[in-house]
Amino acid sequence: MTLLITLMAAAAASAPLAQPASRAEVAAQRTAIEQRFAREKTECEQRFAVSACLEDLRKRRQAALMPLIRHEHELDAEERRARAAAQVQRVQERELAAAHDEGQRSQRLVAAPPAPPATPASRPLRARSAVDAQRDRLQALSQAERDAAERRERTEERQQRMQQRLAEREAREKARTKPLAAPLPLPGASAVPK
Repeated sequence: MTLLITLMAAAAASAPLAQPASRAEVAAQRTAIEQRFAREKTECEQRFAVSACLEDLRKRRQAALMPLIRHEHELDAEERRARAAAQVQRVQERELAAAHDEGQRSQRLVAAPPAPPATPASRPLRARSAVDAQRDRLQALSQAERDAAERRERTEERQQRMQQRLAEREAREKARTKPLAAPLPLPGASAVPK
């Protein structure tokens, strides 16, 4: 009877698990595996050959938990990527808001008429014509637009560099993870001592 239970448990442990989608599902599967192997451990402890049974149980438990551990690592990496992308987005929004505020500030300065001098002595000697004032305002406005365009270009270049660095980092992480090695072959009949 216990042999049948052991064989059924081994088949269940070796069956591929459906990929869980969330941490809660991973935790539930982990709990189910741990409970199943706790029951099998109590069965092993009632046998005569406890050490061999426990060693076999430990190996099967590790094999059953390995896909869950891998999936947890994938979820962790995905969360790190999401946090990094959110941070990049926040930085971009701050930079765009700062550039927009700077552009509006410069437009207000250009559009606002100059304040009249406080004292008559600080007035210029010759009065400026309306044409000169209009030309100066247009020049200041075009300069402000050029400055805002340059800031936008720098911001876009910075964003592209950040995205490129993020993509390079992800590529390095992918290249760094190696596939699992093939298992060792079983010893032949000639390798078993007599």
